[in-house]
Amino acid sequence: MEKILTNIMESLHSEEIYNKEHSRIYKIHKYWARKPWYIVEKYINKYSAAGDLVMDPFCGSGCTGLEAVINGRNFIGQDLNPTAIQVTKGTLLSNVNMKELQVGIDEIDSACKDEIMALYLSEQKCDKCCGFMYYKHCNIGPAYKDDYQGNIYCPVCKSRGRKIKLSDEEVKKMASFDSLKIDKWYPDKKFPEKFYKDRFSYKGILTVADMYTKRNLYALSLIYEEIQKKEEPCKSMLMLAFTNTVLHVSKLKGENVRPLGVNNYWVPDDYIEENVWFRFNDRFNNLLTAKKQQVKREKEKTKENITSGTWIVERKSALEKMGNESVDYFFTDPPYGDAIQYSELSYVWNAWLEEDYKIDEEVIINPIQNKGTKEFNDLLTHALDNIYLALKDEHYFTLCFQNKNSEIWKDLIRYCKNIGLKLVDVSIYDTYGSPFNKSWANFSPKSDIYVTFKKSKIPSGDFYTKEETLITILEDIKNYMQKKQIQVDYNKLYDITISYIIWAAYLNENEISIEGFNIKSFSKVVEQVFGEN
Repeated sequence: MEKILTNIMESLHSEEIYNKEHSRIYKIHKYWARKPWYIVEKYINKYSAAGDLVMDPFCGSGCTGLEAVINGRNFIGQDLNPTAIQVTKGTLLSNVNMKELQVGIDEIDSACKDEIMALYLSEQKCDKCCGFMYYKHCNIGPAYKDDYQGNIYCPVCKSRGRKIKLSDEEVKKMASFDSLKIDKWYPDKKFPEKFYKDRFSYKGILTVADMYTKRNLYALSLIYEEIQKKEEPCKSMLMLAFTNTVLHVSKLKGENVRPLGVNNYWVPDDYIEENVWFRFNDRFNNLLTAKKQQVKREKEKTKENITSGTWIVERKSALEKMGNESVDYFFTDPPYGDAIQYSELSYVWNAWLEEDYKIDEEVIINPIQNKGTKEFNDLLTHALDNIYLALKDEHYFTLCFQNKNSEIWKDLIRYCKNIGLKLVDVSIYDTYGSPFNKSWANFSPKSDIYVTFKKSKIPSGDFYTKEETLITILEDIKNYMQKKQIQVDYNKLYDITISYIIWAAYLNENEISIEGFNIKSFSKVVEQVFGEN
């Protein structure tokens, strides 16, 4: 097993040197499990050539697509999630006229800024310019019932905001907004009766509109209406800034709570009501910065004689056929079981987009959808069948898949072997750039595993037959580390063990006995083999 372990140790990667400014390109919208662009770029350049067709059937936020296109490849992206399609297209769109985009936001400013800002006007005046200050946010909830507070700010002087107590008149004014009549469109769509991770309905939140105070819903409806009047691509860009606003100004945000920070719609008892105009402008400027940086990077590539490729992004399931031997390279990052409930967590975004998420073919573990581990495996392997058929012979497929269930890993690797994919590389990337926590009580994996296959004839000489369990695997790792005088902390040891299981699942003709091995139980087995640290 020394060959496997040598390969694994050589495949442990720490944070790399890269242009951090380019990371701004991928901050146009919140999305999950976004992989570092510089690692994606490395894989695309390693396993494909200029002019090749790269495909990602779970395109998410579009990182694979932009890295393919900007490095001279052509790209096809697919996803079931309407929000993923919106963000991917917005990420890939490069022919944005910055002047027209600025004109678009200026027109929205003229149409509704004053009306919106009046909703958040405070009684306080700025010490510098003597103009009225506005609330950046107000605190709402039981903790502030008898002591309403808010954070005020001067948009003229751009002075640092400060917290104040609302006067009795301001409290009355805030209460009066509950009777606001909204004559513009907004999504009053009901949430499904059952969410797998429901932490909001018990608070009386039954519709998307219930996620907002009346004041903020009114302000959002004004901005939304103005955006709909714009022409493409300006309209799509402004909608990106808008949908990236709607969770920040909802009841999901607290002073120390970020929306979706816990991967579900959790409404804290004490939340903040953000100024909608301030937040929308912040998200727009964020988008503008990203696009300017994208143009800068494209110019750098042009100097390297790299011509951007073409792209197609479709709202389509990975369970649909993707062609026959037409794709040069696949790079994808599918859902990790039940870790992220994409259809649920995108519900508010998609409601504002007036789109439905067709969940029947969602590759997920979700008991409410009657999808357990077996159903998830069946759906994922169906997608793998389509990837295999679409991939050209002697070409590569990289899977980034950080699942905490080793049995899912084992089944997945065995399936890839059975359909004719040759395992060529397993690499671990530490993308956090900081030391791992050595306390097992706080254990959590902080790295990604990239597994690369080749559609090629599988040689018979690399396989072996051996009885292996989690104990014997860890003993082999321990002996190797002692022999080579290698030291790693116990968190990294988890990644090494998973990598070993991946290789063993592929090469060992025997069944590997790792039942019950998961992230929670791992520390006990490590202590048994290595002793307490």
